[in-house]
Amino acid sequence: MALRILHLCQFHFETQDIRVVGSEVDGGTSLSGITDVVQTDGGGYWQADFGDADFGGRDEDERAETLAWRALNAGLAGGQAAVVRFCDRWHQPVGDLATVPHSDDAPFSDDTLYASAGAPARVLAVVNGQLGGLNATILDIALASERPLIGGEKAGYIGANGWRERVLEISSVEDIPGGKRITFQPPIRGGIAVGDPLDFDDPRCVMRRTSAPTNALSMGLWSSASISFVEDMRDPTL
Repeated sequence: MALRILHLCQFHFETQDIRVVGSEVDGGTSLSGITDVVQTDGGGYWQADFGDADFGGRDEDERAETLAWRALNAGLAGGQAAVVRFCDRWHQPVGDLATVPHSDDAPFSDDTLYASAGAPARVLAVVNGQLGGLNATILDIALASERPLIGGEKAGYIGANGWRERVLEISSVEDIPGGKRITFQPPIRGGIAVGDPLDFDDPRCVMRRTSAPTNALSMGLWSSASISFVEDMRDPTL
């Protein structure tokens, strides 16, 4: 069944906090005075908080925004999963959203233009992890980007075995012959293989709502809302 795709930018959130979180346990202090810390969550998971939305009003398009917000919350009831677009283009290795003509300044025959190249990428090798790329945290990739890859960027991929849309966050980048070696968090969900594409243009992740729904109205028209998500880690094969 197709999941709802959430493009939250339409609600004009003033703040967003999308990050990988985890659980760590203090393993105690050794005789040498060193404290061991053990991560118990398998490498972390995505959490996203959006706050201070501003939408609604008297116009038809503003009314439609309010109704879209209500429909979104209704569709997430009962722990339903959805695909959340991360909308973090300014920090990706891509240029501005724009359309560009052909080299002779002419558009297509129907007068439409096409989008700039972005950052097409694919997996060259799975460096670590388990069979099929499960839980990998290091990949060799081929990348043709409009901005240099320096670490901190996010890339989307389709997790194997039903794990659908997932996102990785790069912690380090190393030049290798013919591409880049990236280290990232959280580990690959489901698996990944040589030749699989990585999406730096529009990373998106299967998540579920963790906050109570909000639908506050000012003077019956203007909305102020917030919403929180956590990566949906329910095993899709069960």
